[in-house]
Amino acid sequence: MATTAFWPVYNHLKETIDYAENPDKTIERKYVDEDLYKTLQYAENSDKTDETMYVSAVNCPKQKAYEFMMRTKRRFHESGKIVGYHGYQSFAAGEVTAEEAHQIGLETAKRMWGGQYEVVVTTHLNTGHLHNHFVANSTSFVTGKKFRNQIKDHKRFREISDAVCQEHNKSVLKDAPFYGGEKGAYWVHKNGGKTHRDILKEDLEQCLHEAYSPKDLERRLNSMGYICDFNPKHQHWTVKAVDWDRAVRIDKLGFTKERLTEELDGRKLWSYSSINRVGFYLADHPIYKPKIAPVNKLLREMEYELDRANGAGAAAATLVAILFMIILTIIQLTREREDYRPQTPGLRKLITEAPKIEQEYKLLIDNNISSMQELFDYHDGLEAQIKALEAERQAIRNRIRRCDNAEEKTDLKQQAKDITKQLIPLREQNKITDRIERRAPDLQRMLVLERVLELQACTQQKNQRNIERSR
Repeated sequence: MATTAFWPVYNHLKETIDYAENPDKTIERKYVDEDLYKTLQYAENSDKTDETMYVSAVNCPKQKAYEFMMRTKRRFHESGKIVGYHGYQSFAAGEVTAEEAHQIGLETAKRMWGGQYEVVVTTHLNTGHLHNHFVANSTSFVTGKKFRNQIKDHKRFREISDAVCQEHNKSVLKDAPFYGGEKGAYWVHKNGGKTHRDILKEDLEQCLHEAYSPKDLERRLNSMGYICDFNPKHQHWTVKAVDWDRAVRIDKLGFTKERLTEELDGRKLWSYSSINRVGFYLADHPIYKPKIAPVNKLLREMEYELDRANGAGAAAATLVAILFMIILTIIQLTREREDYRPQTPGLRKLITEAPKIEQEYKLLIDNNISSMQELFDYHDGLEAQIKALEAERQAIRNRIRRCDNAEEKTDLKQQAKDITKQLIPLREQNKITDRIERRAPDLQRMLVLERVLELQACTQQKNQRNIERSR
């Protein structure tokens, strides 16, 4: 049986290049659609395709698929944000050979995109489940129109895959739910991160292991920053973190009502009387109660209020370096203290991104950046430097094309290489700065929420102590 999915590839870089005199030459990645280039590189990775034995292309040569896709975009003046589509087709372990998997993938690609779009098809052999990857151009080489990416297209992709599998006498999934997972989760996992569903699943496993009744399970999840809807009358039970927009059905994560009932009933003890049998639970694990409130402590020490800037220019006034310092302190606390964990799932998820956050904080400190306004100014300066160097290098390359003197041409090529070396660290800093600008507002919201929950927990514990003293 084969499972399928595909998703858009977004271009995070600048405009596409105006091809030089010979468009068949390999063009530099910095000019066009780095996401598309990386996706093609990943799909064609020889470590996963057994030295590229199973790489094919539809409507373009596989050796120059990237150039042909970009040529199509140039021909139709297409430079939208979505530059392509990346899909997969995964088979059950042992059901197909590599040759069969690749043939099924190639036929699927031809029926799905073959009449209008350039497509690369690769079969990866590096896991227990053989799977195909598809990278399709978002622009039709026939009409220049963009692929619409509607829900019906995803259903059609599955239907085509099922039909091809059946023609090859392979099984298909009957009545499977259409969306089987969170979009983008593949790339998050590939980069060593976790999605919010991953964090929820881990928390559910822990709470279910410790809970002694359905109500206790709900209380434990509440203590971890979740809002539960475990109403027996509702068909689906859901959990939502306080900072999520939508609730998650826990049966989609493997926590069906039947499983919850079975595991909780397995911890029930029974006593017998002459009349009937009575069940009761024993609580072995106390509900988590935070023993420290680091966000409030750090804010007091720095005399900084997270939401003090509410008027015009609030975002620019945010002290971004302080936000990152608090986050890194929290991450360090989770490493050093077994009795501490952030109360919001968002912050617990952020711990998996520690290396990137450390890299971002280092850039802020190394360049004496405190506020978002200073970060914006620094970013503008970086882009101005990059643009100036790119213009200088392009001017040198123009001279190279017109130069007939071999010695002078060699010198000019070296000058161009030297500029490229200067551009590499600047572009890396530019990417990190982009990440900081995107991350900072989320950090502020998370810390505001964490501070509120810390204060609530402290108040509850204080009230509990007062009650105990009064007894």
